[in-house]
Amino acid sequence: MSTFVDVTARGLDRILAVLRVLSTVGVWFGGGLLVLLSFAVGTEVLMRRLANHSFTGVDELGGYTLAIVSAIAFTSTLLNRGHIRIDLVHQRFGPRGRAILDLLAMAGLIAFYGLLLKYAWLLLDRSYTMGSRSVSPLSVVMWIPQSLWFAGLLLFVVTAVTLFLRSLLALCAGDLRTVNALIGTLSADDEVAEELALNAEAQGKEVVK
Repeated sequence: MSTFVDVTARGLDRILAVLRVLSTVGVWFGGGLLVLLSFAVGTEVLMRRLANHSFTGVDELGGYTLAIVSAIAFTSTLLNRGHIRIDLVHQRFGPRGRAILDLLAMAGLIAFYGLLLKYAWLLLDRSYTMGSRSVSPLSVVMWIPQSLWFAGLLLFVVTAVTLFLRSLLALCAGDLRTVNALIGTLSADDEVAEELALNAEAQGKEVVK
């Protein structure tokens, strides 16, 4: 039994490593979209000011961009334990109690976003089947932005499920430190340590330059 748990844990760790890479790629992709959107908005403002001319659809493309980037950012935030939680009750429990609450919180997150993912798929499937286009001068083929949005949500749900299973195995093995490292809330000390590490890294890069 112990061997099975160890093998499963190692497999889940490999999956998490791949998901972290995908999340990083997604963050860079989302950042690129935001940069392009900022240039488009800046150009739009200048054209209105200098030439009294406006491009069509920048606001519409901005809405798609923000939806896609938000979905992508969910995964990165989850992996870095950045989602906000009210921990008034959480802090009153011991380490095992906190680990159980963290697992329950993760289960609730999976249930909610699993439902959202289901309806996102239904929307995407209907848009693709019907060949839906936006009711705007751009006439955007809706399944294209919706597929990127769905992919971001799917990555998030898969990551959440993997974190839940890995943390559950760790809890069963009595490895509460791993549970906290994967899905626990960031304490004030953790946040201070993270900031110090980032500052040290930045100073190291300046010294190298």
